[in-house]
Order: sequence, then structure tokens, then C-alpha cells
Amino acid sequence: MNMLKTLTAAVLSVAALSAHAADVEAFQNATVQPGGVRTGGSGINFFNVEGADFGSFASYGVVRFDIASLKSQFDAQYGVDGWVVDSISLSLTQSNASFTANGAVDVHFTGNDSISIVSPSPLQYPFAGDFADAQQILSYTFTEIASGTLETYSLFNRSASNNAGAQALAADILSDSRVTLALVEGDSGVAATYAGYNNNTYAGPTLSIEVTAVPEADGWAMLLAGLGLIAAMTRRRM
Repeated sequence: MNMLKTLTAAVLSVAALSAHAADVEAFQNATVQPGGVRTGGSGINFFNVEGADFGSFASYGVVRFDIASLKSQFDAQYGVDGWVVDSISLSLTQSNASFTANGAVDVHFTGNDSISIVSPSPLQYPFAGDFADAQQILSYTFTEIASGTLETYSLFNRSASNNAGAQALAADILSDSRVTLALVEGDSGVAATYAGYNNNTYAGPTLSIEVTAVPEADGWAMLLAGLGLIAAMTRRRM
């Protein structure tokens, strides 16, 4: 009985490779309009995704995260190159305005972390052409509820099927210290306003990353052997 308990504990210690989850708030965000990046307090307290129906106010949003500190945490726990990305999600807080309108929003990943998203910036609505490497990760339907409503979207899950954009995002997290995402109109009538990183009331865009240790080969061997032995001992007891 004691041997069974010991083996079970050993197997569980290998199987339950501890996951480490951490959040990081954007350190920059932008509303990109036909006239360029929106300036002033409103340009950092909020960011907007508005379709072409809104004319000169049409816009797409850009959010940028510095993940260097998170990666240092992961490296300290698991060692450099000792972890893999399990999941990534994006949280946004509604900060609705009088012009808010429901509609589709597309989330894109870009590896271009160097282009300025604060004025002066070469970015200009519409989105096409501003980020040549952009890859869409997902499309969601923005639905106005109330200011302060938190929306969370899964961008990557290692145990699920992921498109090329999601895979590129996960690879970027492993290789880079910054992450840039663009939120773009999915239809011409959408108008979504979210709290920015400098908002005094609500949290800005937040990226949540969960990682797990890369299992050592001998750890997996112990796991498989232990599971087999536990199964055999269990059968004998029946």
C-alpha cells in the first residue's frame, strides 16, 4: 500500500508539470484614423475600432505589450528554453461611447514591433498595407453591454487546432520580448471603444500567457513506467 502511494505521488509529480500563468497590460495602444494616429489624452485612455461607415472617424486599434519581465519569470522557474506556451488570451474592457455599434472585429498578429504607434507615426487607416506581415488570428462579434464589461478572447491553445496567425503569435512569444496586435473592423458598421492602458477607471488591454515546463525524456519514461506499474498493482488488488 505504501509503495502504491509512493509511486502514485511520483507519477503525479511528473504528470502535473506545473503551469505558470501571468498577465501583462499593454504599455502602448493607438487608434489609427484616416488622418493618422489619434493624439491627446483620448488617444491613450481609449482605443477605437470603427468601420468605414464612420467616415473620417473610421479607425483600427493597435495594442503593444512588453513581455520581457514575464519571460524572465518563466526562465527563472523552468530555465531558458525550458518552457512551452500552453495558452494565450486577450482581455479588453468596454468603455462605451454614444456612437457604439455592434459588429464584427478581427484580431491580427504582426511581428512588426518597431513601427511607432504614437505620433509621429506612418500608420494611417485603412489597415491594409500598414502591417505587411499581419495574420488574422480570430474574428469575434462585439456586443455592447456596459462600460466596465470585460471581454476575453482565446488567441492560442496548444491542445487545440490553431491557425497560422495563432501559431505565429505563440512562436513570437518564445523568440521576442514584445507583442503587437491589431484590432480591425470586420464589417463597416462596427464601432467598439475599449479602455486604453492609461485609462483611470478600467484596466487596459491585457495579455494572459500560460506556459508549462518542457518535460525531460527521463521524466516521461518514469511517468509511463509508473502508470504501468500502478495499473498492474491495481489489477492484482481487484
